[in-house]
Amino acid sequence: MQVFKAFLKTEKKFLPSTILYFAIFSAIAFIAAYFDSKPENSSFQTTALEIGVIDEDGSDVSTALKEYLSTMHTLTPLKNEKEVLLDRLFYRSSDYVLSLPKGFEENFEYETVQIPGIYTSAFIDRQINSYLKTLKCYLSGGFSLDEAIQKTSASLAAAANQVEILKTQTETKTSSNLNMLFYYYQFLPYVLLSMILTGLTPILTTFWEKNLAKRISCSSTSLFSRNLQLSLGSIVFCLFVWLLFLLASGIFYGDSILTKQGILCVGNSFLLLPLGVSISLILSSFSPSPNAVSMATNVICLSMSFLCGVFIPQQLLGKEVLAFSKFLPVYWQINNNDLISSSVNGMLDMAKYWKNIGIQALYIGALFSIALVLSKIKNAKQKEV
Repeated sequence: MQVFKAFLKTEKKFLPSTILYFAIFSAIAFIAAYFDSKPENSSFQTTALEIGVIDEDGSDVSTALKEYLSTMHTLTPLKNEKEVLLDRLFYRSSDYVLSLPKGFEENFEYETVQIPGIYTSAFIDRQINSYLKTLKCYLSGGFSLDEAIQKTSASLAAAANQVEILKTQTETKTSSNLNMLFYYYQFLPYVLLSMILTGLTPILTTFWEKNLAKRISCSSTSLFSRNLQLSLGSIVFCLFVWLLFLLASGIFYGDSILTKQGILCVGNSFLLLPLGVSISLILSSFSPSPNAVSMATNVICLSMSFLCGVFIPQQLLGKEVLAFSKFLPVYWQINNNDLISSSVNGMLDMAKYWKNIGIQALYIGALFSIALVLSKIKNAKQKEV
């Protein structure tokens, strides 16, 4: 196990820079959890939310729906411009954006843009669907459009005044912790991959150094044993890093990590470990310098984070960007996180969850295959020299 021991000794040299990522990310998460846990932040009592509305129909039904929602929420008319929507949601000026396209009065079809992980969006959806279903019932009963609108508004008025998004302070706290947990695991791919690439690639590169590689090849340690011990060291390092984040999320967000959504988030994040290792193996085969490793880490992690929805929600990315990002494994990681965060009362499309897990596994397998081919090519070239 000489290679494994050498791996651990070498890791001590790069451990400070690795821990720095964890310390910064944990500090930000701690501050967010601290302020979110204050009593004034956990005593949310009213139903009023900020809803942006794009009404391109301008019909009696769209006007009636807006009047109904305005009795419970604050409505803001918006233009159908992507930059406006991005700014409203990014700065949390709107909790929810409702778009009523032309023809809404005939087909009752609408579109929404929501912030992942916000439970209140589900209640707004329910209120809109409840209004439209009630209106359809009156229209099916033979009432005219004006009569149906009046009766719908009258029948829902009493219930609308009594609706409470979060009923108790305990439920508020649990929901708040879950929301923070989702954001924690939303940004985890960037930080975790950066830590793995920064801490692992230089070590693997060291073992590819010409003189060291020749010394190992001349010893009794076979290439298979060498790679096996390096793999074991990589596994130990990655598990250590992942468990640090797992422990931090448990400290910051308490029992939320033990809920169904929390466990699924943890399981989804585990796939970042083999993903980081496979990328590190590919990078190390090119024997990059420390500066080149740092540059490659920033390019890979930042580009995937921006394109795949880590920094900007996937709902706000353009179709062309999304089409390209589907070729990147982090896209499916974030897609799963969005799927978990948008679940209501634990109801989740598990088939889609496992499909995303499978796609990530295929990408990881492909990257490991590429790393293996590059390793053989590198080893063959070193023997020729």
